[in-house]
Amino acid sequence: MSEKTVDRKFKILAVNPINCKYYTEKNSVLFVAKDAALPATLEFYKQECISLGCNAEHIASVELLIGRVMEFQNENESRVADTVGEEIPRCIHGVGIEE
Repeated sequence: MSEKTVDRKFKILAVNPINCKYYTEKNSVLFVAKDAALPATLEFYKQECISLGCNAEHIASVELLIGRVMEFQNENESRVADTVGEEIPRCIHGVGIEE
């Protein structure tokens, strides 16, 4: 299994509370709820899941997630994502990434 960093923008530590599996920037990607592109991204993901034959419960959970993200953006903020300043060398060139 590759130990290379997949997500260079964020340090990630996520735990699935059901199966107790841990995820980091080495095996996951983080999108923030305020990202204006996220609802469309999730809609595309949902359609791809349908094409791949994901179960109905997964599709329903993605639909609910889209709704929660849209609600968050309506109540809080929505903005166009960016990569700026000191993020650029890290995200594009891998500066400071521990492999």
